[in-house]
Amino acid sequence: MVIPMRIVRSLLLGLALALGIPASGRADPSGLAWQPFADAVFARARAENRYVLLHMAAVWCHWCHVMEGTTYRDPAVRDLIDRRFIPVRVDQDSRPDLSYRYERWGWPATIMFDADGNEIFKRQGYLPPELFAKLLQAVIDDPSALPSTDPDLDIRLDTVQLSAEQRAGLDAILRESYDAQHGGFGDIHRFLQPEAVEWALLRGRDGQPPYAEMAKRTLDNARKLIDPVWGGMYQYSDRLDWSGPHYEKLMNIQLAALRLYGLQHASQPSAEALAAATAVYRYLMNHLRSPEGAFYTSQDADVDARLTGQTFYALPAEGRARVAAPAIDRNRYARENGWAIMGLTAYYDATGETEARAAAVGAADWVLAHRRTPGGGFGHGSAADADAYLADNIAMAEAFLALHRSTGARRWLDWAARTARYVAERFRDEGGGFHAQRPPADARGVLQKPVKQLEENVTAVRVFNLLSHYLGDPQLLRLAEHGMSYLAAFAELEGFFPGILLADHEIGHPPVHVAVVGGKDDPKAAALYAAARAYPARYLRIEWWDRREGPLPNADVRYPELPESAAFACADKLCSLPVFAADEVAQAVARVDRR
Repeated sequence: MVIPMRIVRSLLLGLALALGIPASGRADPSGLAWQPFADAVFARARAENRYVLLHMAAVWCHWCHVMEGTTYRDPAVRDLIDRRFIPVRVDQDSRPDLSYRYERWGWPATIMFDADGNEIFKRQGYLPPELFAKLLQAVIDDPSALPSTDPDLDIRLDTVQLSAEQRAGLDAILRESYDAQHGGFGDIHRFLQPEAVEWALLRGRDGQPPYAEMAKRTLDNARKLIDPVWGGMYQYSDRLDWSGPHYEKLMNIQLAALRLYGLQHASQPSAEALAAATAVYRYLMNHLRSPEGAFYTSQDADVDARLTGQTFYALPAEGRARVAAPAIDRNRYARENGWAIMGLTAYYDATGETEARAAAVGAADWVLAHRRTPGGGFGHGSAADADAYLADNIAMAEAFLALHRSTGARRWLDWAARTARYVAERFRDEGGGFHAQRPPADARGVLQKPVKQLEENVTAVRVFNLLSHYLGDPQLLRLAEHGMSYLAAFAELEGFFPGILLADHEIGHPPVHVAVVGGKDDPKAAALYAAARAYPARYLRIEWWDRREGPLPNADVRYPELPESAAFACADKLCSLPVFAADEVAQAVARVDRR
């Protein structure tokens, strides 16, 4: 069974906290003269008869810090590196192209290249000094290039949906992976796994009790990963009962928690689900929001060698205030800000908390001002097209769609469309799917081959598909289908891929269209729109039509002139009668929502 990428890249993080580590964000403890990953290091390797040693790490990664403070300080290791290698360190959050290429190897990842960019060696996880010295010497003795280990995919561009057999097979793997005792999926670690829980929520809403129970038990037990003092969700548990948290807090985990607990609360009002979502929201606002309104990337698990996360996060608020806190990665990437926007809008949709909506709008405005590239997309950590990745641009396109749903403002739909078209122009692979990044002209060896990342392709399919219905644009639908051809081929590997199930389901089912017809200044229309926004499904086309703004972008339904504001729900060429009371909107949507 193929393990999903988000799990693989985290399995090797801090399986124990017995070893001391340096604080994130402080001086590198190795003392090595790390070089940036660029063509110049390969030119130097050729000129000096050296190899390139790449250390892929993360600011929040426990064993990355351990390896830097022990292995890379070992005299024998240092001697071998000094004689024959050029050491390169990359923060994987800063380089999605390299992160996606090597995510199967977990962090830290160690890769050694020859001067032509061919891979000689790859190894995952922490390497102790004695073993690492032997591996360095082995590469010096035999620098033969590694064979490719990429999966052999049979991509057929005319395949735009899963077969019935593929669909049933992926669903069966998901059900078999479910832990009925503790909730969650798999038998090694406990991650929230948002696509799996979203699939269970979707199927449960269809009236299938086993899936509803999967979602409920998983979300109920995953609350153990929420910091009871500051809020925010830890990345995962190394115990199956969710009681062994690893304390790093990553933005994608906060997004998953906000979305899923918001959906759970909207589906069936629950004080526990609301409290969980609020705790995560509070953490974002109090700890990861910059003074300018943008959002930071992550927070490390540990303070330093003496004060580990296990000790720090057991402290009450007053105890934490007396010591240094685990370091926050203060990089402000477009991708992570897109995730923050989506989380904040999900919380607003479920609760009506206007501060969350304002924070989401503020973050979007910051990204537009500071990450917009000359070519019309978004850079990762800068405003350069050379720094543009699929991850950042598809995250921002999805964030703009979320803002359109939350606010009813058309400008966000326009930005979603612009960003999606940038994705199509820059990242579309003629052979199916979308690349993580267009390789630079000076790329060498294996780095000349573009990488396609599964989860980003799932997101691209879902964004293109939903946007095609908002705009009535068949070209966008064809782009969704183009991405689905890659996902369908990937499904042949028969792994744990709930995201593929979600993308396939949405391509095969046009979204329910909920339209509120009334003035943007009419309190009654606002109440109707708030009720529509809170409907417990991500896959909806929700619009607020104020006739003074002109026709809807996709005017596929003619609504009657009425003396007061009303809401309509349409699906499968059928529309509900007009609804005039906010508490009747959900029922009207549910009647046509035959998923």
